[in-house]
Amino acid sequence: MSMHSLEIVPKQLDRLKFLPDNKFEDVFVAFIPGDNYTNIVNASKSLLELNYNPIPHIPARTINNEDELDNFLKNLHSIGVKEVLVIGGSPKKQEGPFSKSMDLFKTGLFGKYKFKINIAGHPEGNPDDLDSDINLLEKSKWLYENKFIFSIVTQWTLDIDKTNAWILKIKNEIIKRNLGENVNIKIGIAGPAKLTTLINYAKICGVSATALIVRNKKLSLTKLVKHNPSEIISGLENYDQLHFFPFGGIKELTGWIEKKEG
Repeated sequence: MSMHSLEIVPKQLDRLKFLPDNKFEDVFVAFIPGDNYTNIVNASKSLLELNYNPIPHIPARTINNEDELDNFLKNLHSIGVKEVLVIGGSPKKQEGPFSKSMDLFKTGLFGKYKFKINIAGHPEGNPDDLDSDINLLEKSKWLYENKFIFSIVTQWTLDIDKTNAWILKIKNEIIKRNLGENVNIKIGIAGPAKLTTLINYAKICGVSATALIVRNKKLSLTKLVKHNPSEIISGLENYDQLHFFPFGGIKELTGWIEKKEG
């Protein structure tokens, strides 16, 4: 299996020194509300200097206008970034004219720079997009028809059965619609963290925390009980790569990987 991928925000760059050797290559750089694209470009440059493959987020609702998008992509291209993740972004505030990923694609600017494209999948559904699978396939069709190499990276998941069914569904639809033979699906996994921490992130990210909440209620030492990613990973099937969200910290994730994989 290929190496794992990791998602960070720029302020976590100095924590990458704790990562184990030869376990991670792709590092996704989250562009959260309130940040600016220059910071994302600089973080991507730092990752290149550390010999990682940076994959910066391009969130539609955060981009102010087409000129800003062009400058963002041009700056990423100029430093050697080869791959991006294009997402809708935060539903709470739309800064400019773009409300979804397809709005960005239709500017034609991505063809100008020839990035490999990642798009988002939601195995448990997306509360901000009730047609998330339909829209995922629409984006896949557009990318294929416009000759982009693309992959799908998912929101982190806690529901093994739903995720396995979703993987098969999306792969089968891609094959049935002739949208490419080698579209990788990278499944989001929450790194080791206190269950209470994970429940808080679940509420923010739109992931169902029902199972975690039930488990917490059965245990009295809730702040000490930790989520173990192995419980999810061991049941997953037919995915191409694991994509880690280090909610408990990068050092904690590293310790878990070293214990599990050696």
